[in-house]
Amino acid sequence: MGIGREIGNQLHQWVNSGELNNLPRQALVNRLIDAAGASRRLHGPLQDLGRQPLFLQLLGEQQQAKARATMQALTAELGEIYSQDILTELVQLLEAAIGVPGVSQATARPGSPSAADSGWIAHHWFVKHWRLARTLRPITPGLALGASSALVLAWFGAELDRLVFVPLNWSACVVLLLFLAAAHLLTSKLIKPWRTAGLLDRASAVAPRQAWRWVTAPWLHASDKEVLLNAVVLAVVLFNTALPLREVVLRYALTSLACLALAVQASRWCHIRRIWGGASGVVASLLSLDSTLSLLRWQEQTFDFEVGPLRIPVWVLLWSWVTIQMVWSLPRRHTGDRTSAWQRVVSSCWFWGLALGAIWGVALWLLGLSH
Repeated sequence: MGIGREIGNQLHQWVNSGELNNLPRQALVNRLIDAAGASRRLHGPLQDLGRQPLFLQLLGEQQQAKARATMQALTAELGEIYSQDILTELVQLLEAAIGVPGVSQATARPGSPSAADSGWIAHHWFVKHWRLARTLRPITPGLALGASSALVLAWFGAELDRLVFVPLNWSACVVLLLFLAAAHLLTSKLIKPWRTAGLLDRASAVAPRQAWRWVTAPWLHASDKEVLLNAVVLAVVLFNTALPLREVVLRYALTSLACLALAVQASRWCHIRRIWGGASGVVASLLSLDSTLSLLRWQEQTFDFEVGPLRIPVWVLLWSWVTIQMVWSLPRRHTGDRTSAWQRVVSSCWFWGLALGAIWGVALWLLGLSH
């Protein structure tokens, strides 16, 4: 699904909810540009589209036949102005906005199979899985860059550990927490624009030129309370870790990347606009992993964390942390938010961190049984 169709789906929700009734033309233009996010190549076309009389007429059209005719006329006007790529995005936006498909088929290559000829293929399992896999294509550049950068960061961490932190007798946990705190302080106090630019949103997640955000997002947090919570839990969980800095950095980066990818895909399917970043996915996976192993190895091993005189079971820490995340995630972001609670949860990194941690815990338990 391209960014044009995503904007159209958002516009369709606004039309159905009546939010666009009596809305000034410039306010509509601003909403379209905000929905485009980091996809700047559409900002100019969206400004023009929002001022098109045919576009405003189309949004208020009730009859499907008239809507289709109006959309064809508007498409013809847009085709005289914009390139094929921009035109395709705008047509997909219009189709999704009013729920009238078929106009974009006019721009398809000649000789492509008709819906009647290929309809029988649509239910074939291979085609279904292939279409599902193709939805990952827009985020592939970000995933590739994030995975390769994780290896580079792991090598860099190993060298820093050997040259600096091992002589100072600093653990990997201390280094990780100091880096997360320094990154947040620098981007929230000294260079504020960097934090906004470094986080990931739905538009930048599918933009190849914004793929570098997949590298920076795991290390930046959107709020002070989030970085404080994650830092405290990481300190408790990783305080006694014997892993070298290379392993900690590699696991942190790859786990964050997996949680980001799943959260972004969920938000695209649910048509939710979110901003992602930080260590929530990693923290959730660690707590879920330890809780799963503690449950499966109940008679053999329990996971408790010592905080001063207290011994905190991992499930208590997990329950407390998830409760806080639910309090932050469940409320609607604004009055016009029409998404359900489960949609807001499944588009969060921490939700997928819980799932990945549980899966990995079961896998380790089964591996232990086989030996």
